[in-house]
Amino acid sequence: MEASLEHEDLLIKLRAKLNEEKVKLWEAPFISDGGGISQSVKELATKYAASLNIDEDLVTEGLHELQLHSIEKFKANEEYKETGCATIQVRATLSGEKARVVKITKQLSISGEDLIESVAELLGVAKNRLKLIYHGKLIKHTQSLQEQGIKNGAQVMALVMAEAPEKVVKEDKIYMEMKSTLDDATLLSEYVDDIGDDDEYMKLEDQSGKAVNLPPAERRALLVGLALHERGRAAAIKKDYSLALVLLLESDRQLNECRSGILASVDNVAVLQLDIAWCYLCLRSLAAAGDAAARLARAEAAFVATYGADHHRLIALKGTNANERVLFMRLYLLQGIVAFHRNKRAEARTLLEKAEAELKYLKVDENSVQALMELGWTPGQATTGLRATAGDLDRAHHFLEERRKEREEAREKHKQERERRLLGACADGSAVQPQLVAALQGMGYAKRLAVAALRSANNSVAEAVRLIQEHPEQFMGRYMNISTLSSEDSLVEPDNNLLNELVAMGYPPEPARNALRLAGNQISGAVDLLAIAASQAFYYSNPSTSADPATKKKDAVLKRLRKRELALNRLRTAIRPEEDDYLSTPLTEEEQFLAQYKSLL
Repeated sequence: MEASLEHEDLLIKLRAKLNEEKVKLWEAPFISDGGGISQSVKELATKYAASLNIDEDLVTEGLHELQLHSIEKFKANEEYKETGCATIQVRATLSGEKARVVKITKQLSISGEDLIESVAELLGVAKNRLKLIYHGKLIKHTQSLQEQGIKNGAQVMALVMAEAPEKVVKEDKIYMEMKSTLDDATLLSEYVDDIGDDDEYMKLEDQSGKAVNLPPAERRALLVGLALHERGRAAAIKKDYSLALVLLLESDRQLNECRSGILASVDNVAVLQLDIAWCYLCLRSLAAAGDAAARLARAEAAFVATYGADHHRLIALKGTNANERVLFMRLYLLQGIVAFHRNKRAEARTLLEKAEAELKYLKVDENSVQALMELGWTPGQATTGLRATAGDLDRAHHFLEERRKEREEAREKHKQERERRLLGACADGSAVQPQLVAALQGMGYAKRLAVAALRSANNSVAEAVRLIQEHPEQFMGRYMNISTLSSEDSLVEPDNNLLNELVAMGYPPEPARNALRLAGNQISGAVDLLAIAASQAFYYSNPSTSADPATKKKDAVLKRLRKRELALNRLRTAIRPEEDDYLSTPLTEEEQFLAQYKSLL
């Protein structure tokens, strides 16, 4: 990489000199009839070599490269004026290979899919394994190039994987994993309306662990966008930057559709912009410098709005700004690199120096990390604690304990508040008491039946038991409506031994299985439910009732609940397992990039 960076550094310096002196290499006297290097270019190279203190042969080669590029650009502009055919430059990033640049000429009226097909053919890859990116957005299949803002001379980024047979499955992964993540996140978010507050599947929390309540539609948009961001970040941690960039750009598109003011008060969107810019850097996409600069400016504005100009809000909130300084370090580093590629060398030097200062502050002692790991903390948690306490081992352990305790307390408080809302109120207006619900459950009654009875009995356990035993029919309409079951009631796996006991009593297997689900594997509660259901001929799944609308509805909802569980499990295995692990990264790559670019300055 360093050789290509040095070459890019040379071209940046030469472009600056040419622009400063308003030299047009595609015009006389610099062009040569034979296509070689003209005497005027050689004289210009001698002049610039002395001025920049660079080898004359290297300067000559660099000027000739810039000249050929400018001539091609001039011809492309003339062709576009005459024929309307635009020249599009595509930089293809292939795993394990040097980046390839191909040029394609097309009418801007063609669809994105037509362009994808043409590029795929030029690169020799299947079109379903190709993603094109322009100005930080995935090129859409159905819209025309003109509708997507693509112009003559546009530089497009193409993401493809290697062609080795063992890599074919991985190539398809870019599309399949984005689709799978999007489908799973969308599926889970669709339940926001169905389950209301009874949603432990996907929760939004602020930085202190407190639940964030939002309108359902807005919450759906956020959940899908944040899930895609988490999956993209997980791919980036594994250095699968092509997949990461696709997922992150889709996350950005989703979040941009959300108008919630909550985005202005948390750092999710700002971190997303950093992650996208980081992928550009790791994929060596210099053509994306403009989009990266815009995203970094957006990130900086969001950080200032969230944490204050000097991080004072962050210190007030958490007592330290140590770990979030990782975000600022990466921001300064990326801004410095973008400034370098835009030939803003003084600005680049200042930003890289700021990044270096932050990096030095964030360095931790590996022996201390190991010591904390022996106390049960993960490497990321150990790093986080040491950064927050300036490397003090004892204080770091105490800090991590306190942070875990605070988050657990916040979540427990949220859980209790949620439980109170779900239990509701009695007929006299008093709140249903959780301990009384637990007492009835201990007697073998299913939770929802216990809650319904306590509401009617105004928190009297004895009266609730009497109502269940003497007037069970008054709870059937609400309790046995399968469409209102929560996952807690419906997804309990029936105990086979208890199931065999019920079957031995004469109950059919399927109704017995469902009764155990509802009764939480309490056999007495299951018998009560079966007796009630039998008296109402409501719950049996036999040939005469299999077509009953209630039975069909029950089966459909149970299927949706299981589908939701599977989607959640897929997302859990895909996203990061540890909170704030992007703040506890070892920063090895950052150090390498910093050293490379500093050497050029």
